[in-house]
Amino acid sequence: LVRVAADCDSDALRFTVMQHGQPPSFCHRGTLTCWGFPRGLRALQETLEARKAAAPPGSYTKRLFDDSTLLRNKLVEEAQELAEAEDPEDVASEAADLLYFALVRCVAAGVSLAQVEEQLDRRALKVSRRPGNAKASRNEAAAEILAAAAADKELKAAANGAAAVTPEAVAWREKAAVAVASMKSTFAVLTVSAAAAGAVALARAQGA
Repeated sequence: LVRVAADCDSDALRFTVMQHGQPPSFCHRGTLTCWGFPRGLRALQETLEARKAAAPPGSYTKRLFDDSTLLRNKLVEEAQELAEAEDPEDVASEAADLLYFALVRCVAAGVSLAQVEEQLDRRALKVSRRPGNAKASRNEAAAEILAAAAADKELKAAANGAAAVTPEAVAWREKAAVAVASMKSTFAVLTVSAAAAGAVALARAQGA
C-alpha cells in the first residue's frame, strides 16, 4: 500500500498500491486493472523493462541500453527536433520520440515513471524557483553533438552515392581524426616511456 486518499466529499476512497508478480497484476487475466492492458507511457515503461531483462535479437532498445553514447546523442537530437517542430502533428510525433529515449534513459538507470512524477509533484510545491535560464555550456555541448551527427549522416550518404560531402562534414571528420591521432600519439609516448623505464631498470639490475 502506497497511499489512501478520499474524494472531494469523502464518500469514496482511492487506494494506490505497488502490485507484485510477473507481470505485476490485479486482474485474473494478468493485467494491472480489469480494464485491459496499460497504454501510453506505462505500457512503454513495461516494454522497456522487458527489453532490458531479455531483448530479442536485433533490438534497437537493447542497443541503446548497451551504448550510452548513442542514447545521449539521440536524446540531444530528438530534443532539437522537438524544439524545431511547428505543426501540431509534428510536435506530437517529435515529443513521442523524445519521451521514448528519455524513458530508455530512466529504465537504464532503474528509475520509474512514479519517481519522475514524484519529482514533478515536489517541484510544484516549491515557493522559490530558479531563474531557469539556458546554460551556455550545455548549449555548446549539444551543438557539437548535433553537428557531429549531421556530419556523420552526410559522410554515410556520400559513401552510398546519395549525396555530396559538404565542407562542414569534412571539417568535422578532420576534427575527429585529429582527436584520434592525438590519442594514438599519447598512447605511443606512454608505450615508449614504459619501454625506456623498463630498459633502465633492467640495466640497473644487471649492473647490480
